[in-house]
Amino acid sequence: MDDEMCGDLVLLRNYLPDELGKTSKSKLKSLNSLNKYCPNGECNTELENITAGFLWLFEKNCSMSKNTKYNESNISAFFLYIISWLSYQLNQNSERYFTKISDFYNEYISNNKNYMNLMNDGNTCKKLKEIIDKRKDLLDINIKDMSNFYEAFKLLCSVHGTVAMSKYDNTLLGDATIFYNKYAELNDYYNVENTPHSKILSDLLTDYNKLKEKCDSNVNNSIQFPSLPTERATKSFLENSSIKISVIPMIFIFFALIILGIAYKRSSSDFRKRLQKLNLRIKKIKRKINH
Repeated sequence: MDDEMCGDLVLLRNYLPDELGKTSKSKLKSLNSLNKYCPNGECNTELENITAGFLWLFEKNCSMSKNTKYNESNISAFFLYIISWLSYQLNQNSERYFTKISDFYNEYISNNKNYMNLMNDGNTCKKLKEIIDKRKDLLDINIKDMSNFYEAFKLLCSVHGTVAMSKYDNTLLGDATIFYNKYAELNDYYNVENTPHSKILSDLLTDYNKLKEKCDSNVNNSIQFPSLPTERATKSFLENSSIKISVIPMIFIFFALIILGIAYKRSSSDFRKRLQKLNLRIKKIKRKINH
């Protein structure tokens, strides 16, 4: 992430506020580069507004990918920001009837003429297309889950902005602390190994640590950034997923059978031993009687 990327999101919020239904500071039509993504130059529904906003951000990302100063890490970070913004918007939308980002992507984006023109321009979107192909797992994330990351990206942008203005004071510490608290909350819930969510947390961690190193090395800075937690989740989102219904019971049944088997073997062994002892006693009694 950097100031230019964050600036695009700030600009977009003037025309498409984060909270759907809230009055915008500026009319969408007044920004031609955004309005051109509306059907026939007119966005009449929330989904049309969201689609236009996504395509506008996507075009911005494509433009950045042509700049040699942006590497795959930068572009990937901005794509994550776009996806989180999209999810945050869709999660509020009353028309929404899909649960995964890919549901929206396949219906409203993949065959969109403007999107196809961007993707077919090899000079413009080549790097971004490669990143999307590598990170398709992001599109399979649940919209509600991904929307929870949007606030973290916004807060990280606030830290970027404060650093850019060289405000090495309590303002910076306050922004960093608020981000820390949000990250810790997400980490405690989503940091499950080998999931797309843990990769997003890793990207946030990397970007934050770059800012931390930059500030720590500045002689004018007396603020110490808090170090982000890296421990695995203690309250996993998997507990609320279908995995709880299918995998966990199977694991429970598997181990239950093992335990029952062990118990059965032990009980059978004990029974045989007791039977043997009883037989010995009966034999002794018979011998005494015979004598």
